[in-house]
Amino acid sequence: MHGDQIRSSVDRLEIHIAARTAFQLYRIDDRPITLDEAYSMQAEILARALRSGSDSIAGYKVGLTTAKMQAFCGVKEPIAGRILKSGVRASGATLRKSDFHRLGIESELALRVGKPVPALTASNDVADLIGCIDAIAAAFEVIDDRDADYSHLEASSIAAENSWNRGAVLGEAMSPADFGDLCNLQGRLLVNGEPVATGSSSDVMSGPLSVLAWVAQFARANDEELRPGQWILTGSIIPTKFAVVGETYSFELGSLPPVTVEIA
Repeated sequence: MHGDQIRSSVDRLEIHIAARTAFQLYRIDDRPITLDEAYSMQAEILARALRSGSDSIAGYKVGLTTAKMQAFCGVKEPIAGRILKSGVRASGATLRKSDFHRLGIESELALRVGKPVPALTASNDVADLIGCIDAIAAAFEVIDDRDADYSHLEASSIAAENSWNRGAVLGEAMSPADFGDLCNLQGRLLVNGEPVATGSSSDVMSGPLSVLAWVAQFARANDEELRPGQWILTGSIIPTKFAVVGETYSFELGSLPPVTVEIA
């Protein structure tokens, strides 16, 4: 996909978003776009969002990191997106459903980068990466899938639209010191105080630190580096909950403070 094609595709996307057109798969000459082409589109979307200088990249999301979510979306590989600072909210936030085409809430573990993440080599492994994290939190990823048809999805088409990310709601941050390798944190999603689904932090890839290693590699491949203070959303351990006006969602993960969001 050439630069003009990328800009033209993003122009069309902006028109579709304004018109609330449903999500469509991306094609070039009747073939699916590649992930490389998708990330070129994502880069153009972000360049436009950052052009005014009033926003910045607050971190990364990694999506489709669990077997549950891959089955839910009918795809087989993880994808990345960037989180804009303007979309980051604290626990207790209220989201207006009317601000989205179809608002989804995903229950996740968030990691805050404390120092540069090294590339994995024969002399280190995933467990060594815990020292690169200075805080963790229960979190919701805010997504907008634009009323996608989940029976016909491709990872590349989702990635092209910044992997559907529209921000994050972060619970109170805690030191990772007492949480070991961050695996086996049991999660529970509640709607209006009633539990509706469960999952474990171990469900994402080979654990949250594997997600950190993956996104660090992704950033390097795109001439970027994870920076201290950035947040990494490690993937939904519970299938997406589509928002309903008047409902309050709470996500409990291990002994972390829960994260809540209300839908207006």
